[in-house]
Amino acid sequence: MSLRLRCRNCQAAFVTSDDQAGQTVTCPKCDAQQVAPALEADPAEGPPLARMKPTAAPSTPATGGSVFLPKDPKARREPGRSRKGLWAAGLLISALAVGVLISWPAIMRWWDPRPKSMVERAAYDYLDALAKGDAEAEKRLGVVEEPPAIRSFRDLKRDGAANSKSEGTFAPIARLHRQIEKKFVYDANNGRFTPKDPLGPAAETLDALHDAKAKAEKDGTYAKMASGDPEEQMQAAIDFGGVFTRLSEGILSPKKLIPSYKMLVQGSKPPLTGGELDLALDYATHREAWDALLKRPFPTLKADGPFRFEKAEVTASVADKLASSGAPPTVVRLRLVRFRMDAIDTEWKVVAARRVQPGVPFDPEPEAEPETPPEPRKPSPGELPPSPGLTPEATPRR
Repeated sequence: MSLRLRCRNCQAAFVTSDDQAGQTVTCPKCDAQQVAPALEADPAEGPPLARMKPTAAPSTPATGGSVFLPKDPKARREPGRSRKGLWAAGLLISALAVGVLISWPAIMRWWDPRPKSMVERAAYDYLDALAKGDAEAEKRLGVVEEPPAIRSFRDLKRDGAANSKSEGTFAPIARLHRQIEKKFVYDANNGRFTPKDPLGPAAETLDALHDAKAKAEKDGTYAKMASGDPEEQMQAAIDFGGVFTRLSEGILSPKKLIPSYKMLVQGSKPPLTGGELDLALDYATHREAWDALLKRPFPTLKADGPFRFEKAEVTASVADKLASSGAPPTVVRLRLVRFRMDAIDTEWKVVAARRVQPGVPFDPEPEAEPETPPEPRKPSPGELPPSPGLTPEATPRR
C-alpha cells in the first residue's frame, strides 16, 4: 500500500510507501523533509490503518488533485538555486530603479524640446503661453501689457548683437534716490517730479528778479533805454533780455521745476558713470516696464550692493491668431532683461514684444525732453544787433 502526502513547504502532493509511516520522508520536488503520519490500529478491523486513508498509487493524477511524479531524480533542482535567482533578480531591479531615479533629470533634459539657453528657454515658454492662451503663465514670464496674439511659433533665434551686460554698485544710484526723495515728489500723471516745497522755487525766482532789478539800476540800464543813443538803447535791451534768459536757464528751467528722472540722472552730483549710468538711463527710458518687473517703483530701491543688469533680444516666426491659414508668418522680436542685486533676482523676463520687419532693430522710444535754447551771443560794444535775415558775423558795424 502507499501513503499520499502533501509537502508542507511547497504544497506538492506525492506518494510514498506505507513502510515510511512515522518516519522522515523527503519531498521529491523541493527536498524538504517532514514526518509521515504513523499508522494506528483499528480494534474492529484488526490491522493498523493510517490516519490518512491510504490509496493505491495511480499511474496518472486523479481528477480534482495533482500528484508530483518526477521523471528523473537527477533532474531535481536544489531549493537554494531558485532562491538565489530571485535574490539576483530583485537586486537587478533595485539597481535599475535607483539608476533611473538618479538619471531622471538628465533624461528629462534630453527629452525636453525647449532650448538649452536660459534666455531662449524663457522666450520659448513665453511664446508657448501666448499660443496656448495661458494668461497666468504669460504674466509670470513677462510684463508686456498688450502681447501679440499668436497661434504658433517656430525658428526661435537669439540676436547676439543685441546682448549687453552692465555691472556696478548701486550705492551712487541709491544716493541719487535719497536726494530726489528729499526734494521732489513723483507725479504719475505726467511722469515728472514736482518740488515738495512749491514756495522754494517761488522765493528763488523773486530773489533772482530783485537781484536783476538792482543790477539794472546799478548798470544804468533804465537810463540807457531812455537816452536817445541807439547803441545804448540796443545794449540796454540786450542786458534786459539777458535777465529772462538767465531765469529760464536757472531757477525757472524744467530741471528745477518739473524734472524727469533722466534730467535728474544727467544732473546728478557727483555724476553717474559706467554701469550705474547705463542702468539709470535704461529705467528712464523703460520706466513702466521696470516698475512692473520689480513690482514697485525703481526709485524706491535703496540697496548699496553690487548689481548685474543683462539685456537680450530673441526673434521668432509666428502665425498670427487672426491670420488665415495660408498667410505668411510674421517676425516677432522679444526683449528680455534680468536684474540681480542682493536678494533681488528677476530672472529672465520678457519686457517687450513687437512685430518687426526682418533686419529692423528694436529701438526703444526715447523719452521726449524739452530742449534748452542756446544762450545768445552777447555783442561787443559798438556792435549792432543782427537784423532779420543776417547772422551776427554779417552784421555791419557803424
